[in-house]
Amino acid sequence: MKKLFSAALLGLMGAAASVQANDHIIEKQGLYYLQPGYDVNDVAEFYWRSLNGWSEKPANVAKYFTPQGVFELPYAPVEDFSFFATASKGRENMTRYFTGMSEYLGDLKYADWKGWRKVVTAEPGVFVFEYTSSGKIKQSGGDYNQQFIAIVTINDGQIASAREYWNPYVALRDFGLIRKTQ
Repeated sequence: MKKLFSAALLGLMGAAASVQANDHIIEKQGLYYLQPGYDVNDVAEFYWRSLNGWSEKPANVAKYFTPQGVFELPYAPVEDFSFFATASKGRENMTRYFTGMSEYLGDLKYADWKGWRKVVTAEPGVFVFEYTSSGKIKQSGGDYNQQFIAIVTINDGQIASAREYWNPYVALRDFGLIRKTQ
């Protein structure tokens, strides 16, 4: 029994060690903040933490945004498919949108932020990231692999806006909403 407990404890310690602490990211009252002195890598990790695994924990996304933060998807084909949205403003609306989308997508994982392309802009607090994600379409079990470019604005240590550009063709094809003609 003692060996089993020790092995379990070591396993927990190993799992905790695999999630490296970032001194520039803190949690306060269930919300997450960047601390002064952050850099582009801290912002990339912060944004990645907000997105990664949202299909299983959709409420997590909003915890990284300001109270009136905006998550925009300018290329979302809302005219033809109402379950998409071009923007969600405020934590409650953001959570509602990601909760609704989690009915369609599962096991959504974003590429490790360390491998993202990161661009610091001339405008303070504005960053550009290029990255990928992969997951499963719940209805069909098929793969969903997407590429993104996001413009992220940080204000008061949280995300004030994230404008995520992605390929709507990939989404429509993988969701089975369109198909190739040849």
